[in-house]
Amino acid sequence: MMRNKNRYWALGLTACMLASVMAGCGSGGGSDSKESSGKTTDSSTEADAGGTSSGKEVKLTMLGWEIYQQAGMEALAKAYHEQHPNVTIDVQISTWSEYWTKLEAMANSNSLPDIFWMHTNEFSKYAEAGILADVTDLYDEGKEYYTNNFAENLVQNFTYEDKVYGVPKDVDTVALVYNKDIFDEAGVSYPDDTWTWDTLVEASQTIYDKTGKFGMMADHNEQEGWLNTIYQAGGFYVNEDKTKAGFEDPGTQKGLKEYMDWQLAYDFSPNQSELSDLGKAERFFAGEGAMMYFGSWGINNLYINYPDLNWDVAVLPKCPDPVKGDGRASISNGLAYSTAADNPNLDVVKDVLKFLGTEEAAMIHGENGAAIPAFNGTGESWSKNYEGKNVKAYVDQLEYSVQYPYSKTKSTWFPEVEATLLEVYSGNMSFEDACKQCQQQVDESLATEH
Repeated sequence: MMRNKNRYWALGLTACMLASVMAGCGSGGGSDSKESSGKTTDSSTEADAGGTSSGKEVKLTMLGWEIYQQAGMEALAKAYHEQHPNVTIDVQISTWSEYWTKLEAMANSNSLPDIFWMHTNEFSKYAEAGILADVTDLYDEGKEYYTNNFAENLVQNFTYEDKVYGVPKDVDTVALVYNKDIFDEAGVSYPDDTWTWDTLVEASQTIYDKTGKFGMMADHNEQEGWLNTIYQAGGFYVNEDKTKAGFEDPGTQKGLKEYMDWQLAYDFSPNQSELSDLGKAERFFAGEGAMMYFGSWGINNLYINYPDLNWDVAVLPKCPDPVKGDGRASISNGLAYSTAADNPNLDVVKDVLKFLGTEEAAMIHGENGAAIPAFNGTGESWSKNYEGKNVKAYVDQLEYSVQYPYSKTKSTWFPEVEATLLEVYSGNMSFEDACKQCQQQVDESLATEH
């Protein structure tokens, strides 16, 4: 089946750009299928059986971007292969920095992987271009299967014009990771669910004064930083219908200023220049700082590669006096498995996707430490991997998590917001002026979406 090149070119790569990008992408990883020796397959039979019981040998590819999830993805591929021996899935892992350039180049050259991870920031572009396969009716219950078994916001993230274009894969939250040895050295009690922002500030300053090591390392960070305090304070980043930013909102300003002040108004955090030289995670791994806000997606790396570091996890400290709400929030996002609408092995791939959206697959996903599975009630299959660590705090926060905000034009307005806030960190702009500028930058971009 030939793919519609014009539809893919809508993503915007010129032929010259495409050639240079693909030169760095290796073979890409499109579908490759062949019949096994001495057997033929009737296409109608393949469609009826999902192409998995016809005897036809099918080789598929799955592309993702997190090396610490490779074992989990390979375990899923193995489980499916055991049920369908004629189907082999080759798991390929890229890096986040290369993934989207590679995927866009593959889309433009008609060589998309059979299964690829989809992120909320990129979903609208691919869905609107008609690239993604509709998986709404993958299950007998239709869309109801998704809403019954996955968080509503996660299903909505990958819904376009009331059709589902991605099978939910995983979810994440942000928690407080801390170094127990530094707390012990300073004589400070470990964080727990009673902590507020005030407790964090007091503990951070005590740690710095008594040990000379950093307390809370508050880097300029959206998802792992000030977005959490914005929503804890009762503010918002962009409103639900994505027509207006929240930088003029009192709750937003309260939460944003609180987080930025942890670096600007106190001496217990590295400054932005120092964090640019060596990030908070690297400093934490080296034992230079006691605390950081840290996404669940990084726990596997921390657990495996730093066995001698005495660390643990607590839920995020709450806002003690929110403008509205109860002061609790943790930013959460999720990924999905998607495929191309005109994949030549679409029947087979859809059967794989159907498996990946089951509780069985979620348990395999979690038990291999890949990430918190998206399927409701399976989160502890992930947290149980980390013996002796309160990693369950990440799962517990799903109860009051807030969907990671996004919009169609976020790739345009977010770099502008990031740069504007950096001017505050550098002392070149007041907080008030930065909020006004961010409001204008985001609102202007959002206006083009409607």
